[in-house]
Amino acid sequence: KCSQTSSNTASGSSTLGMSVRVATLQTPPCSRWAPQCALPRASGIVLMAAATYSLWIKPYGSVAKKLSQEIATQAKEFGGSLFEPHVTLLPDIQGNESQIAAKSKDLAAKIKKFRINFLDVSQGTTFHRCVYILVAKERSIMEAGETARKEFDLPSDYMPHLSLLYADIPAGTKDASQQQAVQRLYGKNSDYSTLLTDNGFTAEAVSLWYTPIEDKTLVSWRQIAEFPLAD
Repeated sequence: KCSQTSSNTASGSSTLGMSVRVATLQTPPCSRWAPQCALPRASGIVLMAAATYSLWIKPYGSVAKKLSQEIATQAKEFGGSLFEPHVTLLPDIQGNESQIAAKSKDLAAKIKKFRINFLDVSQGTTFHRCVYILVAKERSIMEAGETARKEFDLPSDYMPHLSLLYADIPAGTKDASQQQAVQRLYGKNSDYSTLLTDNGFTAEAVSLWYTPIEDKTLVSWRQIAEFPLAD
């Protein structure tokens, strides 16, 4: 893993045989168990922002290694932040962390393992959708996304993707980032160490992450727990 914002899990293993894998991570500036945290401002005024969580599906093995390498390269070249490769299943979850974790565990038990297939490298217009790999909107992942939205009673608007770069950069720089990602991951003359030989991965678990959207450094982002999908 390339991310500097992640810590080892309690087990120290990537095995999914456990029902829950809870991360032993440092508490961010706001309490892990409080639904709100204070955000300081230069003026001295303190704003309150709801703690925000997300559900991720992460790859493992060689796919994860090559995507982590690409994310690290992109961050170095274009000034982005480091994060673990993932396809977000559900963003912007707010509330009590223990209750969200319990719902996430119930959700994982309702979703069977499925295949995630990549399409092409694309770009968006926001910090969190800067440059990314589009994911095919196949029935399995779209149903998983809909199930997640119903579990947490959130609006249904799902565009599955795997981000390669989080950054606020001009359009021309995005073009360069996109082109370099295509060349390294899919280019005919690409080095085997970067070539994405498997254009997708099997979704095996759902990870619950603390992801405050106002923190663009990602230093406070952390994994809370991971729950295996049904066989």
